[in-house]
Amino acid sequence: MGNKVTVLVVGLGSIGQRHARLLSERPDVELHICDRVEDYRAQTIASIPGIKITEYADFTIALKKKHPDIVFICVPNQFHVSVGLEAIKNGVDIFVEKPISDSIESARKLVDAAASGKRFLHVGYMLRLDEGLCKMKELVEKGSLGKLVGGRAMIGTYITLLNAKNQDRIKYPNSLILDYTHEIDFIRWFFGDVADIKAMGAQLGDLDMRPQPNIFQMILKMKSGALVQVHMDYIQFPERRIFEVYGDRGTLSYDFKTGEIRYFTFQKEHHWESMNVLPLTDRWDGLFRAEHEMIFRRRNNGLAPIVSGQDGLRALEIAEMAIAAMS
Repeated sequence: MGNKVTVLVVGLGSIGQRHARLLSERPDVELHICDRVEDYRAQTIASIPGIKITEYADFTIALKKKHPDIVFICVPNQFHVSVGLEAIKNGVDIFVEKPISDSIESARKLVDAAASGKRFLHVGYMLRLDEGLCKMKELVEKGSLGKLVGGRAMIGTYITLLNAKNQDRIKYPNSLILDYTHEIDFIRWFFGDVADIKAMGAQLGDLDMRPQPNIFQMILKMKSGALVQVHMDYIQFPERRIFEVYGDRGTLSYDFKTGEIRYFTFQKEHHWESMNVLPLTDRWDGLFRAEHEMIFRRRNNGLAPIVSGQDGLRALEIAEMAIAAMS
């Protein structure tokens, strides 16, 4: 094995800890971790027995002590850009968890800085690697559904609030929409860009945790003319996640949680076909590993990231358009 890639994971909430644990499996990685909260650093180290890990409480010191090759930015959204800009200023590549930032203005600064500094910047929309979505995309690109006319995405996930290590989603409005820009990203991947948005949100239900809003719906009019409905909520328990794509020759329906894809074609005798991938709950680690492998392969070969800073910026722009359109 040649020289290892030095990776610094900054922010050790649940997602940062998962990145650190899975990166520690790679023989080509020298892992460093950073978080101001000592307990989070201790939890991360305890989850990775038998591996020597260097820990830091201060990001600036971490950059100076051991100049990393790439920083994985897993801090709260409002700190993504400040951490990313400091890394880029020091000549370091970056991975940014979604969303790219909490504001379009700051996100543009990060994307521009990465471009001018010729730094690799990948945004963490790993569902583009999801086996079920990839199978659906393959069928769509084959023309199996004919012309795409619409779709529906639904995510209901009270468990996200229960599993969170901090209360940012309660404190800050519109966290639901920013959390699930995944849906915006993969809708763009299937349908192309958005032309117009209608949206409504509310704070409903008798629950202990109720962000504002905790239920949100929008209709996206795509530039192609297709209409896509998106439902998000911090209410449903257990979690549900579904994506459907409608064409003039067939329909695809995918349940992320069960792993079932249902495919309906307009034949002389209409019929449904079913195929299965592993349920999402059983393959989160696999998705993270696939994301890591793709990042290192493309970075090492001088290739552009699969999910660019511009992709991350556009997903955030659409989320902010939806928030502005909300009634």
